[in-house]
Amino acid sequence: MQIEDSIVVAAPLNEVFAYASDWQHWAEWFKGVSDFRPTTAIERGNGARYAYRASLMGIPASVETEIADFAENGGWTGVSVRGMAHRTSWRFEPHAEGTRFSYGMEYQLPLPLLGPALDALLLRRHWRRTIKQSLSNLQAHFAGTGGEPGGPSAATAHPAG
Repeated sequence: MQIEDSIVVAAPLNEVFAYASDWQHWAEWFKGVSDFRPTTAIERGNGARYAYRASLMGIPASVETEIADFAENGGWTGVSVRGMAHRTSWRFEPHAEGTRFSYGMEYQLPLPLLGPALDALLLRRHWRRTIKQSLSNLQAHFAGTGGEPGGPSAATAHPAG
């Protein structure tokens, strides 16, 4: 199961990348995650791992993700090593209005028979809202409007094409 979305942030690529790639800021703008901590001596780039709490429709879960394919000002891939099986894609590109940030997530539910139905009925909608709000929060951070974890933002995300 896969979800993608993107936004244009009104800030230079290097500034957006520096903020978005700093794990110490993730809980500020990415909805539904908290308590990040590095689990390796590497805290940025390939091989860095982070343990954190994720909330899926109000149900807390422990997750650990490893960073791969890290390219400064380009992006990275996050691959689950503990918790719900997932793979995330974080891509940054220059844009006429600043920086295009594209986020993608692939995930698997541990319920072979019920998983697709549960995803179609509940989870996919939840993930889309969570990602859209998170991207809006990042956009709002650079627009100076702050954004609110879990709340409305003055910015609007643009679906990936």
